Amino acid sequence: MPLTENIAVVQTMIGRESSVKACVLVRARPGQHYRVAETIASFEGVKSAFAVMGSADVVARIEVKSMKDLTALGTQMGNLPDVVTTETLVAAVGE
Repeated sequence: MPLTENIAVVQTMIGRESSVKACVLVRARPGQHYRVAETIASFEGVKSAFAVMGSADVVARIEVKSMKDLTALGTQMGNLPDVVTTETLVAAVGE
């Protein structure tokens, strides 16, 4: 079963619609991490985005209504000219 269907099943089992929360790790072209973070922070659904040190250059905290919205937002980020790669970490759904 695709991930989006799994989430829909979990939401139905819980008996409520909930938002999809995620963190996106972004690798940017050298010297562009602050600009990329600022641009991503302006996107709808992004709660915060900031430059970091480590294997990623930017971390974005996301909260959207659906997996479809998360996919669209991830694509929007990945299509920025100074973004090299993205990795999306979707929050686990607890009991």
